[in-house]
Amino acid sequence: GWVERLPWPDRLARAVALSAATVLAPVAGEFDRAAYEELVGRVAVTGDASAA
Repeated sequence: GWVERLPWPDRLARAVALSAATVLAPVAGEFDRAAYEELVGRVAVTGDASAA
């Protein structure tokens, strides 16, 4: 998200989805791509994320 210059709420949503997808992966250091793609659209960041 930083490289793509996305707004903070989008960056945070991606980070949360990636974190969850990593926990779902059977091997440390990997992530479940299908889970990430499903979760990234379901994560909603609310509140003032611009202070980050």
